[in-house]
Amino acid sequence: MSTTTRLAGAALIAAGAALSVVSFRLADRDAVRERAQAESVAVAASAQERQAHDAEELRAIERSVRRAAALEPLAAAVKLNVDSATLVDLFESEDWWRPYRTDFTFARLIVDGGVLATRASGEVGALGEVGTLDKPVVKLARRQGVASGVVELGGHPYLLAAARLPVLADRAPILVLGRAPVPAPAAPRAASAAATPVHPLPFVLAAVVMLAGVAVLVFDRRGRRRGDRSAPAVEEAGAPLARFSAPGGPRWQTDGGGSAASALTETAVTAVPRHEGASPVAMVGRYRLLARLGEGGMAELFVAEVTGVEGFSRTFVLKRLRPELANEQDAVAQFVEEARLQASLVHSNIVPVFDFGMAGSQYFMTQEYIVGRDLARLMTRHQERGGRELPADIAYFVAHEVLQALAYAHDTRDKTGATLGVVHRDVSAGNVMVSFQGEVKLSDFGIVKSNRRVSRTQVGMVKGNANFMAPEQARGHAVDGRSDLFSLGLLLHYCLTGSLLYWGENDLETLYRAGTGPTSEDLAALASLPEPAASILLRALAPEPEGRFQTATEFAEALAPHLGGGKHATIRLMQRLFAEEIQRQTA
Repeated sequence: MSTTTRLAGAALIAAGAALSVVSFRLADRDAVRERAQAESVAVAASAQERQAHDAEELRAIERSVRRAAALEPLAAAVKLNVDSATLVDLFESEDWWRPYRTDFTFARLIVDGGVLATRASGEVGALGEVGTLDKPVVKLARRQGVASGVVELGGHPYLLAAARLPVLADRAPILVLGRAPVPAPAAPRAASAAATPVHPLPFVLAAVVMLAGVAVLVFDRRGRRRGDRSAPAVEEAGAPLARFSAPGGPRWQTDGGGSAASALTETAVTAVPRHEGASPVAMVGRYRLLARLGEGGMAELFVAEVTGVEGFSRTFVLKRLRPELANEQDAVAQFVEEARLQASLVHSNIVPVFDFGMAGSQYFMTQEYIVGRDLARLMTRHQERGGRELPADIAYFVAHEVLQALAYAHDTRDKTGATLGVVHRDVSAGNVMVSFQGEVKLSDFGIVKSNRRVSRTQVGMVKGNANFMAPEQARGHAVDGRSDLFSLGLLLHYCLTGSLLYWGENDLETLYRAGTGPTSEDLAALASLPEPAASILLRALAPEPEGRFQTATEFAEALAPHLGGGKHATIRLMQRLFAEEIQRQTA
């Protein structure tokens, strides 16, 4: 019976194991089916969420394009009828357009049914050209005011929105903005706990069968043990244990006695940069930078010092091309030509350039360090101290000195005697320096026009300070020396009255005012000024160049009888307004 009993016990154990395997497979099949159903539901929900997300994105860009189309500076540009290059420049640089420049990679302005200007970032170029894909959106916006849609660029979706501008309805201006869609948030994964629990009955039955088999074998063994007392019971009983156990458990070890956590900590610590000692002095070539004065569209300005043997040192203003422009050929060419031209203009009323060079990849030039202030800061301080306009003798003196610089620059000729056709194009309060010794110097020939320039500003591009700009310059038309004389007339008016002839709430509104030129009200206000200011300014600010002073020398001769002691009065004014600062800078 012993053999039969053992076979029966083994059969019961095998049957229990088989029942367990079948139960596990059935449970796994049910789990797979339930996961598939859950994933199908999740995919459907994700599609619905995606559709809702896309619809919300289109509504969002419609709101954005509607706000952008209502911007006053943009409306002023359309009314002024600026050219395409100027409008693209405004899109690229003006602060009022910064949010749309950041959020959108494509902008287009359509006027009279034709494209006036298009700005596109590198992302659009990578996807593909927008071309005429915006036509349906534009057509719909022309009818209902605002519209949006999805187009395909390079196999990818791209969102476009268009809106009518609330100006010049007869010209039907339409603004179009575009960008790639923002990815929809990922749908949450279905929780595994949501699956139907596995029924325990099959596993209970399998366990009962296996336990029955084990019991049969145990009872059979006890019976044999009682029947054979001479058998080595300890060895027999220990044999299954020897077969199913290992002589020692698994051991988790670390190399060198460390732990994963300690290894990560050490790596993190050694990856932290170590700063040993003070930071090195900033140098550009042989010049040590002492202080940063500010920056413009192309360059940064620093106070710099150069030293030599026996304690020699001299201070300069160092003008450095902004690092992000170092690889732009047009910007480098314009910077180089500014340095070359200004270095060739040697005159007591022009800020001289002493050095030009390249340190690493940085282009720089050094200019005379003038112990003084620009005219804009002088006027601001004067008005802060209770003044308004400058005394007439000081205003005429400053204007006369700037005219000496312009007369020289306008008449500059090459070695063959041919005129270079130099036009400064930015004669403004910020570019006229007044020293504490009463010297007046014109600076910043960065946007100068010359008929010998190799790199030219784009056709029609408006550059300069709109508060001091001639009408033809604001409209993007050709300029000559008489445009500089109009700007100086505006500067003289500012000094004599303490206020600008025209200004706006923003740059484009000011540009629009500049483009229209003095109004009849402006001319009436000029005529009401005391002489000789009235007659001089009415001629200097004639809307058409033919009605103005024709040369800087002619303008200067009109001022000469009224200078009086202008230089000494300027020195006294500078000492009164900047006494403490003069003492610190000259100490």
